[in-house]
Amino acid sequence: MVGFKIEGKKVEGRFVKRLNRFEAIVEIGKNYELCHVPNTGRLKELLVEDAKIYLVKNDKKNRKTKWTLMFVEKKDGLVCINSSMANNVLECALRDNTISLGEGIIKREENFLKSKFDFFIDGPFKTFIEVKCATFEQNKIAKFPDAPTERGKKHIEELIKAVQMGYKAKIVFIAFMDFVNCFEPYKDIDEKFAFLLKEAYKKGVEILAYKCSITLDEVSISDKIPVNINC
Repeated sequence: MVGFKIEGKKVEGRFVKRLNRFEAIVEIGKNYELCHVPNTGRLKELLVEDAKIYLVKNDKKNRKTKWTLMFVEKKDGLVCINSSMANNVLECALRDNTISLGEGIIKREENFLKSKFDFFIDGPFKTFIEVKCATFEQNKIAKFPDAPTERGKKHIEELIKAVQMGYKAKIVFIAFMDFVNCFEPYKDIDEKFAFLLKEAYKKGVEILAYKCSITLDEVSISDKIPVNINC
């Protein structure tokens, strides 16, 4: 099992408050620091005052912040909140043959109609794959989205069109934590997303979910988990 390596020194901190979608105040040692939050979700159950967090220092010039908030401790485990890493984690698993989503050449970011999907497998069955990162957990259930997502709904609609045009299509939900045992759409947050996901399944889009093994240095797909679209 090969995972995506997280470069840089990791430093423990304490969460203070979120300023906007991309910035927060954290405490590192005795200092208050501005950090980057690499997730557009609400994260309300994770980014609570005094939550134990782990950050990565970035020394690149011209950055507004030198810290990136990477992990939040929950239930004695870690949740990775850097949702942009989900594609890299899945690609590591595909190229390592930890999982298989089809035979053929794996390509990143393939355009189709008005969308750009995360992966395209060019083989006997030409397959579009869209990846979604789940960071919300409730009663050991991973859920997505944790904020309404117009982009997510458009992706589902166009994956349905891809199937109707003869392609294969898959939506892969990656739970960035190890303490979940199933996945379901977060209907209370985005009812239409949940409805469209069920419609996609009925029309031939494959819906898959995986949980991850999380350490401060690596995130890797560990196990496939059941998907409940009838929530």
